[in-house]
Amino acid sequence: MSIIALSPKFLGAGHLQFMQPMVAAFLAYSVISMAPWIRKSSLNYGIFIVFGILGFMINSPLLFPLGMVLAGILSAKFNKYELPLVSIQQPKPIRWRNLTAFGIIFLVVGGVGLVLNNNAEYFQLAHPFVLFENTYRIGALSFGGGNTLAAMSHEQYVVYHHRLSPQEFNTGLGLLQALPGPNFNFMVYVNSMAMKSFGYNTFYQLMGCLIGLIAVFMPGTLMVFFAYPLWHRLQAHRSIRLALDGIFAAAVGFILTAALLINYYFWQQFHQFNQHVALQVGVFAITLTLLCIKKVATPFIVLLMILMGWLIPM
Repeated sequence: MSIIALSPKFLGAGHLQFMQPMVAAFLAYSVISMAPWIRKSSLNYGIFIVFGILGFMINSPLLFPLGMVLAGILSAKFNKYELPLVSIQQPKPIRWRNLTAFGIIFLVVGGVGLVLNNNAEYFQLAHPFVLFENTYRIGALSFGGGNTLAAMSHEQYVVYHHRLSPQEFNTGLGLLQALPGPNFNFMVYVNSMAMKSFGYNTFYQLMGCLIGLIAVFMPGTLMVFFAYPLWHRLQAHRSIRLALDGIFAAAVGFILTAALLINYYFWQQFHQFNQHVALQVGVFAITLTLLCIKKVATPFIVLLMILMGWLIPM
């Protein structure tokens, strides 16, 4: 992802012309594939739909943490369905210092990031630190995996702060599907491109790559040592398990937000039907069909679209 972010000739090449419709189809399929994982409940489905639409209508990163907290409270309070039994294992010792480190970093980075974000012109390190704070927060709140991270980073970097254009975001997200490793690596690309948009040189873009790599994985690393032992003690509590169902429903809802936003940017650019529009719509349909029938692996779909972009002139 670092090489892709630092390759302007590659990113601007015509062979990537079909990345946007492909990513629009990927996000649509993410919603289709993850919605069945929501625990069957009118409230959970309501959380999924309502928060997905609210995220589309309200362009604020605050909606993500507040939405997940509210979804957890609503689910714990009002869901009444039976839960499967879980085997209670011998509780492991909790390392509270890991939670303390997680909380201190979250609060300090968030507070300093807020100050620097409002006074960026007075601090030379404002932009790198703000990006670290944004990425750390996204990594800490990305319940639901890489798809939720994509939704949160799209809201933060494209819609709210305009650090990346929709095309740059979609290109990186599309190429990510062809590369090995976790989808959280996307933050390496996002932060490098954000540093580029601030006008920094290659050295600072590499710093952006490093910021993305460290900041997105640090919350999960700290939480593994804390949350895993704690989960053995909390998994028997009905309210906690119900709250997690609501939080997951909200996370899928925010993936719906990203799908709506990216598809909105994709479809609104077509003012009249022509050959180019037909190709773009065809790529969207082909990608979504291949994903739904699950006969072709995701990396091959990306390579197919790059090949089509190379063979078909813009």
